[in-house]
Amino acid sequence: MSTMPRYKTGKGIKKHFDFIAADFIILGISYLLATIWYHLYISQREWVLSSIIREQALILFVCLVLAVFFGEPYKKILKRTKWQEVAALFKHIILMVLLNIFLMFIMHDTNLFSRLTFGVTWIVYFVLELCFRLLWKRIIRHRIFNNVTSRRQIIVLTTHNEAETAVNNLCTNMLRDYDIPAVFLSDYDPNRDEGVRISDSPILGNVEDMLDYAVHEWVDEAILNISDPDLSRKIEKDFTTMSIPTHHTMMLLKNSTGANVSYIEKIGNYVVLTHKNREIAPAQIFFKRLLDLAGGLIGSVFAVLIMIIVGPIIKHKSPGPIIFAQKRVGQNGKVFKMYKIRSMYMDAEERKKELLAKNKMDGFMFKMDDDPRIIGSEKKDKNGKPKGIGNFIRKTSLDEFPQFFNVLKGDMSLVGTRPPTLDEWEKYSIEHRKRLSIRPGITGLWQISGRSDITDFDEVVRLDSEYIDNWTVGMDLEILAKTVGKVFRHEGAE
Repeated sequence: MSTMPRYKTGKGIKKHFDFIAADFIILGISYLLATIWYHLYISQREWVLSSIIREQALILFVCLVLAVFFGEPYKKILKRTKWQEVAALFKHIILMVLLNIFLMFIMHDTNLFSRLTFGVTWIVYFVLELCFRLLWKRIIRHRIFNNVTSRRQIIVLTTHNEAETAVNNLCTNMLRDYDIPAVFLSDYDPNRDEGVRISDSPILGNVEDMLDYAVHEWVDEAILNISDPDLSRKIEKDFTTMSIPTHHTMMLLKNSTGANVSYIEKIGNYVVLTHKNREIAPAQIFFKRLLDLAGGLIGSVFAVLIMIIVGPIIKHKSPGPIIFAQKRVGQNGKVFKMYKIRSMYMDAEERKKELLAKNKMDGFMFKMDDDPRIIGSEKKDKNGKPKGIGNFIRKTSLDEFPQFFNVLKGDMSLVGTRPPTLDEWEKYSIEHRKRLSIRPGITGLWQISGRSDITDFDEVVRLDSEYIDNWTVGMDLEILAKTVGKVFRHEGAE
């Protein structure tokens, strides 16, 4: 019998130890080849294991460790096609390159290490790692397909109408570690069902036939996909007598790559069926928070500098506090105070009621052209557009910088959905509530999609839902990069 590992029974590092070990070895070989090539053919010096080479090797391995824990590069690796593997590996390398540059910058090694060696290392690593993954996955698949005796044998009881659906939902991929040697029907009709096969599984009879089969054939477990509780209890009792585990199907779950996830857990003394929009790995959540803390610290420094510069101008034009704190609704309805550099006059909230007729956001948000509440907006340029200090602050998005303090506090994230005001929240319906299921952000998918041009709140909700359903760390990095570009081009802000 094969000693091939069972990929479905493990999790995390244990589950993909072979891929992880190879990853470290290939990265080491790639760096070694790149440094030797550089010394022999470019610098034409004798290759020696210097302290700089050892230090960079350590940095590379630290980058790989962080990428493995937080990037989840091996998730569903056995199910990927060749081109999906190329894309996944490319993302994996991009993450490590960014981490590598960040660590070298912190350690002041950017001028000591050869950029040519840096580039060649990652090119060689990409080629060698891709070849290994494709070859090793081919070997694993060959072993699985040719070692049937390593799989569990599970029989299924269902109904005629549900038979095909049940088998297809149990056989969602070819790399499962079980087979279905037989299917039985609670409403079996020999004239209709005898000799019928569903995929590779034959229908062999009714409940009595199932019990007889379990006594005399190889059966590891049984699945009961029927709605009759009395029949389920009777069959469960008989299988318990035979010491064969039984599983009762409770509900049809979407694939874990989709939006809905259900599982059983314990709360207090109750065993409950939990249903979530999606499940996110703790490592991914940790990495997002780590990114928030790093960005929050840097952004807070800039926020202080900006307030020192524009603060006196604001107080001169409109006496009052420089920072404007407004109650906003955060994750799951938690109310918090969001900070902004004040760009409006002190009576802005009172005057808002008078201007509601000019709102261009369908009532769920407030936005208007040439808002008179903005400090200095009464001053116009030659084209008739306002050019006060408040307009400048909003156009350059300087007013958003104090929200980095909210990010450090944990009320907000760098990327998320924009938090509504209390009066906006009061108008929400069931469809809108999804926006509050995650921590609100300074920027998000809506903002980089042209927030000034989107006036339909349903479109805002659609973009926010798209972000929530498909979130990854890579998506956050992409949104942040696009946000920086839009800020420098003064796009999307008013």
